[in-house]
Amino acid sequence: MKYVISEKQFESHVRIRKWFYRLVFWMLALMLLLALVRHSDWNQTFSRLMEVPKVILLICTLGWLSSFLFRALRFKAEWKSQGRISLWDSLSLTFLHNAAVVLVPFRVGELGYPVLVKKLLNVSLQQCIRSLLWLRFQDGIVLISLAFLLLPFTSIELRISIFLFVMFLFFFTQKWWLRLLRSRHFLIRQVRAFLHQRSDASGWFWSAANWIVKILVVALLLSNLTGLEALQTVRGALTGELSALLPLTGPAGLGTYEAGVWSGLGLTWQEMKGLMGSVLLTHLFFLCISLLGAVVALSFNTLSNDQNKSKQRGAHV
Repeated sequence: MKYVISEKQFESHVRIRKWFYRLVFWMLALMLLLALVRHSDWNQTFSRLMEVPKVILLICTLGWLSSFLFRALRFKAEWKSQGRISLWDSLSLTFLHNAAVVLVPFRVGELGYPVLVKKLLNVSLQQCIRSLLWLRFQDGIVLISLAFLLLPFTSIELRISIFLFVMFLFFFTQKWWLRLLRSRHFLIRQVRAFLHQRSDASGWFWSAANWIVKILVVALLLSNLTGLEALQTVRGALTGELSALLPLTGPAGLGTYEAGVWSGLGLTWQEMKGLMGSVLLTHLFFLCISLLGAVVALSFNTLSNDQNKSKQRGAHV
């Protein structure tokens, strides 16, 4: 399976313009990152990193990898109508799509999903794009719900009450809004095309499990590196993940992610500037795990394809 699409198919002026936009935005994002971390106390940052117990690093690594497992299980549920999909294929696609998203600016890497799915399954490009929109809509709803429950804009009792009321209203009016979505009105048809749903309620469960685990392991490492309270770092991790919903993010989220974490921690710049190095190290730690997983998936898939080609050549001899 060919995962990398060459840009040689584009005209030279198109390639130059695309790389110009990429480099300019990457420079702006990296300048933001430099401005955030230039006052960090690196000696203290690295000394705290050395003091983090190895078991904490192991828990964070396994927790982060488990988030990819949850996404792979959601992918299987999303496309179960296409027959049996192996867990390895789902994991591989999840790692590679994630790598495309974090490495390609302007969210263009999202287009890796329909390309990868179309190569794996016998489905149309339109089905793949609708699936991507649905999964991202699902992720957005889960993240916004977590933000509503965790961010301190009002009392926790009121937030939980409102959340439970909305969930109650959603389930008990399900027949009504499903009937509304079957309407032939032009606007409803557009909404219906966007809100396609292949999987059952398990898709929502796997999405929630993915985000909850990611936020918890980031908060755990942040807490050990900064010495801040657990609830405070949970909020920082949550707003860091929310920053990924922005249409423009830095390369691999660098710069924009750190700014998002700062907003969630609720610290002044004087309190935060010495801790920004710890936020960057946390970001790089989990980023390296994600990219290493993509490298392993790509390597194994390439090896498997080479072996299959060798067997086919042997069969024709």
